[in-house]
Amino acid sequence: MNRTRLLHLTLMAGLFGLAACTDNTAPAESVDDAQVTADVARSAGDDIAGQVALMLDNESFAVLPAARANFDRFGRAGTDSVVVDRTRTCYDAQDQVVADCAPATTRKVVFHVAVDGSRTGTSFSGVVHRVMDLTVVRNFSGAPATEVSRTHDGVGTSADTTTFTGDNLTRIHAESATDSINAVTWNLPRVNNPFPVSGSVVRRMTLHVTVEGANRSGTRDVQRRAEVTFPADAQGNVVLTVNDLTCNLNLVTRAVTGCH
Repeated sequence: MNRTRLLHLTLMAGLFGLAACTDNTAPAESVDDAQVTADVARSAGDDIAGQVALMLDNESFAVLPAARANFDRFGRAGTDSVVVDRTRTCYDAQDQVVADCAPATTRKVVFHVAVDGSRTGTSFSGVVHRVMDLTVVRNFSGAPATEVSRTHDGVGTSADTTTFTGDNLTRIHAESATDSINAVTWNLPRVNNPFPVSGSVVRRMTLHVTVEGANRSGTRDVQRRAEVTFPADAQGNVVLTVNDLTCNLNLVTRAVTGCH
């Protein structure tokens, strides 16, 4: 083989290698990994704040005293449209069912909750379909016994679709998720303790992401894990993490800010 022929083959191999590299990285360029994580932070933060409000709404549904503090019903007033269906079963200190959930004898309430509808946040909107099994335990201390705190636990699953807009692109997340509420505790009296003092909420998501735009389109399947660990500060701020991204979440406004 002469030298000119060898050079020609070498150049062709380099071009084929470059083409293969370009083809392999096209999905990552079309569906930006960092953008997906930032979008998930906004959506998951909004959702977790909604779950905190839902826990308090469960207390109201069970007719527990001083159940509400600083939160709208599931969804900010005027921006979400959801239907929440609940059942409840109340138990006393001997784990016997309490008729009509009488507050004087109820020590634990078990809920089955279904949520269906739509929600709107900062630069996103979507539909939600979720089912949750939740428990609240009333914690008493002293003699005579005085209620000092309430602890929420539970699990849930969801199948949501969320659409993000901006930068001449539309990004659609078809998401299945599992949620775990782990010993989320409020101290009492509630008027002085509007936010949880301990516990965590974890959301594990599998997403099919579609990007649509004039100059870019593509799809990608990804997984993300979002977590909020309490306590919250006096204004309802908590740290939200989504994989390696860290943000601030406000439980009242549901705003996700300061991500880094």
